[in-house]
Amino acid sequence: MSTPQTQEAGPGKVSPEKAILTDVTKCIGCERCVEACVVQNKLPREIPTRYRADDGLSGRRYTSIVRIPGKEEGTWRNVRRQCLHCREASCQSACLVGAFSKSPDGAVEYDADKCIGCRYCMLACPFMIPRYEYDQALPFVRKCKMNDECRVEGGVPACTAACPTGATVFGPREKLLEEAKRRIAEQPDLYQDHVYGEREFGGTSVIYLSDVPLNDALRIPTSAEFAKMRVPSLETESIPHLLHSWVLVTPVQFFTVGAGLVGAWFLRRRQRLMAERAREAADGRPDETPGSEEE
Repeated sequence: MSTPQTQEAGPGKVSPEKAILTDVTKCIGCERCVEACVVQNKLPREIPTRYRADDGLSGRRYTSIVRIPGKEEGTWRNVRRQCLHCREASCQSACLVGAFSKSPDGAVEYDADKCIGCRYCMLACPFMIPRYEYDQALPFVRKCKMNDECRVEGGVPACTAACPTGATVFGPREKLLEEAKRRIAEQPDLYQDHVYGEREFGGTSVIYLSDVPLNDALRIPTSAEFAKMRVPSLETESIPHLLHSWVLVTPVQFFTVGAGLVGAWFLRRRQRLMAERAREAADGRPDETPGSEEE
């Protein structure tokens, strides 16, 4: 897969792309990251509703904590849920008006001034992240920003700065991947030998370490599930990249199908005319088709 333009750093240079690394084994579920996000983005009070999503995300909550079973019976792990800021974002590709864009420092940003409310981004996101403000008279799509609006002193997002245990940290994606793999190598009995978000769907700018599977919590299919869906390439390729070749051949397909339909129409018309002439000949009537010669 070709590397996205925003990731190209050049020889000897560090990519400007930033990321968030969440270590599930360190999360205590205090939800200070959630509180910091609410304060930084001046979000309104959450309204309990019976149709609220199970993962806690909504138009009023850009990040949440979900609980999943731990290794031992009766234990739990806390998983931070937020936009994963895909390196090649499906929401960006699906948006008809360019309301989504990928910034050089890793964030997938949303421009509400361009949004027309079609919600194709919600359908396109493989992680089911964007949420709609259904309770607003003038609704918009909402999700984690991870951009300058979220950042506090030191240039880190408010959510990561608020974490008391270092379970979620912010920095260059390359360095965080190195750190994640270092932790796995040092404690192979603790961690799963996998960095979630390193490669799936082309990779994300929010990555995870864990001692238990996170596929269900993050909506990331397993290798077997990718194979069952007959799209195993999505383990390493983004949806936009996978569809790129189809987009390129669409004009050719259009003209090919069009030519085939026109050809079929002429063939059917010729068969119909021949059938009419055959019936006229059987009835003993002269052929009145223009151009025929009378004897």
